[in-house]
Amino acid sequence: MKHVLTGLVMCALVFAVPARAAQPSTTPAPQPDDQKQVAQAIEKQQANVKQLQGDVAREEGKSHDADAKLKAKDQAIAELQAQLKALNGGAQPAAH
Repeated sequence: MKHVLTGLVMCALVFAVPARAAQPSTTPAPQPDDQKQVAQAIEKQQANVKQLQGDVAREEGKSHDADAKLKAKDQAIAELQAQLKALNGGAQPAAH
């Protein structure tokens, strides 16, 4: 869950920086070095977002696998319970 929230925050930052940059500014235009730093920061954040998305996808895959295993075990338990019930039902002594 922490990874999902972190990923959402990073996505918000990635989209907020270009939107903020697109707004007209009353300050002087940034110097080329500043633009380069901003571009590098954006690239770094985008790489971080991709990594977090991969982490989330792996965790979701693990969760789906665990869910499938639990369902299979539940099915096996249900089958064994049915067999036990059938055996106990057939082994009960007849009432006199």
